[in-house]
Amino acid sequence: MKSIRVKLILPFLLGTLLLAILLSWYTYDSTTQSMQGAAITIAEAKTDQVASSMALLFRSLSSTIQNVVVDPHVVSFFSVEDEHATSDHAAGEWMEILAQGNDYYRDIYLVDASGNCLASNNRDLIGRNFRYEPFVINALEGMFTLEGFAVDRDTKRLAVVVAGPVDANNEVAGAMIITCHLPQIATDEEADEMIFTALLRPDGLFALHRDETVMGNEETANPALYRDLQSVGREGGPVGYRMQGREYVGYAKLEPFSRWLIVSSGSENDVFHSARKVRVTVLGISMAVLVLVSLIVIRFANGILDTLLSLIDYAKRVSEGDVDLKLQATTRGDELGVLHNSLERLVNTLQTMIFKTQEVSRMKGEFLANMSHEIRTPINAVMGMAHLALRDTEMDGKQRNYLENIQTAARSLLGVINDILDISKIEAGKLALEQVSFSIRRLLRDTQTIHKINADAKSLSFEVDIAPEVPDELTGDPLRLGQILNNIISNAVKFTQQGGISIRCRLHEREGNLAHVEIDVSDTGIGISSESMDKLFQPFTQADASITRQFGGTGLGLAISKSLLELMGGSLGIVSEPGRGSTFTMKLPLWLSETESQESEAGAPSVDDFARLELRGRVVLIVEDNLINQTILEELIAPSSATILLADNGQEALDVVKSKHVDLVFMDMQMPVMGGLQATKEIRQILGMEDLPIVAVTANAMQEEREHAFASGMNDYITKPIEIRQLYDMLKKWLKKD
Repeated sequence: MKSIRVKLILPFLLGTLLLAILLSWYTYDSTTQSMQGAAITIAEAKTDQVASSMALLFRSLSSTIQNVVVDPHVVSFFSVEDEHATSDHAAGEWMEILAQGNDYYRDIYLVDASGNCLASNNRDLIGRNFRYEPFVINALEGMFTLEGFAVDRDTKRLAVVVAGPVDANNEVAGAMIITCHLPQIATDEEADEMIFTALLRPDGLFALHRDETVMGNEETANPALYRDLQSVGREGGPVGYRMQGREYVGYAKLEPFSRWLIVSSGSENDVFHSARKVRVTVLGISMAVLVLVSLIVIRFANGILDTLLSLIDYAKRVSEGDVDLKLQATTRGDELGVLHNSLERLVNTLQTMIFKTQEVSRMKGEFLANMSHEIRTPINAVMGMAHLALRDTEMDGKQRNYLENIQTAARSLLGVINDILDISKIEAGKLALEQVSFSIRRLLRDTQTIHKINADAKSLSFEVDIAPEVPDELTGDPLRLGQILNNIISNAVKFTQQGGISIRCRLHEREGNLAHVEIDVSDTGIGISSESMDKLFQPFTQADASITRQFGGTGLGLAISKSLLELMGGSLGIVSEPGRGSTFTMKLPLWLSETESQESEAGAPSVDDFARLELRGRVVLIVEDNLINQTILEELIAPSSATILLADNGQEALDVVKSKHVDLVFMDMQMPVMGGLQATKEIRQILGMEDLPIVAVTANAMQEEREHAFASGMNDYITKPIEIRQLYDMLKKWLKKD
């Protein structure tokens, strides 16, 4: 019941959640692109500003060195012939004045043609040899040089060396070198800004970086980074790179004179921090809206779902048989209200139909019970009198044949009645199966014996083949299994004019103590067409209407057989071809029997069999309102020498039991004045005779009648028409002395 609620609401919630996630992601992506564009714009502006400053500075330094080397103070220092030549001391003072006059100058010194420092504002440099410094070599060769870009170790400021040749006496007499501190490219405020500027030398060292520990640190040199950014930096463009585990985005440009890369950038965490905050904010707002909308939707959806689920639960319980369940009233005026009212009317109609069906079923049961009683009673008289006449009367063959035909016709009529009762019990689900031990070989042999007479009369062969692996002792209902076999074999004999019938029994499969037995009944009869097989197992139908006219039959046998096999957990199948016979296959599971079956005696007992019971001195009370049935029972029991008492109803039976000793009572169920059930109850309750055997004798063969008999206190049960064997077994069971 909960699944429909989940199926209806969950897609909406998931869809809304997905929409919120997509919206937040789209917002984040848009904001990220905007922030990235803004960062690159800022970085480009910073890079261009630094590049312009450096270009201007380098041009200024180049112009300065060219002007300084021709200064008279410098030239006269190397001019030996000039009496006014500048002394070392004077040159040093002049250089100090020159350095103090410019904030960017640090060290100014003169070297001779051998590279020895002759004068400087920094006296620590005097006497040092700079012969092998590239900028000195270039200057002594007559070239102006701007190089030596480095980071001052003490001040952590950028420094550059400018050098130029000093001409005296028309030759390069020496060189002048000026070490300059470059102006501060990155302001202090930039350290707190998102975008900062860095200078990357071709060797991968950072000449400028926000992190001073990186500047000039060979351990952090990254030549690969210079190579990666150089291609973009030639023209200038946006870049992204990774350094020390962090991702950066910015703008790079190559300074052409120094070949340094000017990179203005910021870490992605800083650049996109605002975008992430926007994404979280949008997602939070979306989720809040989702929760609010979901609550509103669930609030209204639950009202619909509760009504719908209650109707589903009601329909389910009604379908399971609770048809008396009442549906609660509703005030809804929408489609669910219409469904509610329609379902209520439908169930009311169903209740009415069920009541009528139950009433019809009850009336049908009562009708069948009454018809069974009313038909079985005269059949009992016919069969009983025919039996007595054949037993006690000497007559010619013609008269005996008449009586035997009467018995055969009565048994045929009894078979029709039993079939009708069986199909009614099956339809009502009241047919009970027994579970007793029996021998399947004996059952098949007895069935063959019964039908072999009719087969021999038509000159038909009749064979039974039982595989040796089939277990002999099984547990099931041998009476019903015999009924199935009799129905199928009797049809086989009936519809076969030449050839024969064969029964084949095989063990299909064995699972522990469960044996799956397969029995085939084959004949060479008229066969059945494929069109007729569809209605073959339907009650009251034959494969062809002409068959009924030619062979007779009610059309119940196969329907009952199929239903009985299905009740046993088995199945009934058929393979047939018109003119070539049929094969009926029965498959049923039977448990292996743990006890040996008791073989019953075959055939009807004779007068001598009754006489051998030797019941002299035992008193049998026959309670029967029908005088013919009284006579039949009395005559059948008489050879046993038992004393027989008669009573026409239950009240007379009570009087007899009160006044005389009785050993066994045969009690009819339906009698005037007092019926058998009431009489039995009073014998048990009022007279307290718990040990007196009372056997019910009734023409009603319904299961309910049997249950009522045992509930009233009866000990056993036989039906009319009375089978001689059954009556004999009752006398032997209850009266025979050990």
